[in-house]
Amino acid sequence: MSPTVDVRGAADLMKVHPKTVLDLIGAGALPAGRVGRAYVLLTRDVMRFIEQQVARQTAERMGGLKRRKRSL
Repeated sequence: MSPTVDVRGAADLMKVHPKTVLDLIGAGALPAGRVGRAYVLLTRDVMRFIEQQVARQTAERMGGLKRRKRSL
């Protein structure tokens, strides 16, 4: 795996539209730098973002399951 990706490469890794990646960059949620007119992202930063999203969403689902089980 390459140490860097462009917006399209990050979008492919994340399974999202490139516009979503640009929105995340603009919001500061995904670190990126400009080289010329193109953004360059570190692959490890993209993978870290994905891992954080998976962990957060899994925790939310697990928390929701615990609450649902108690109410049954």
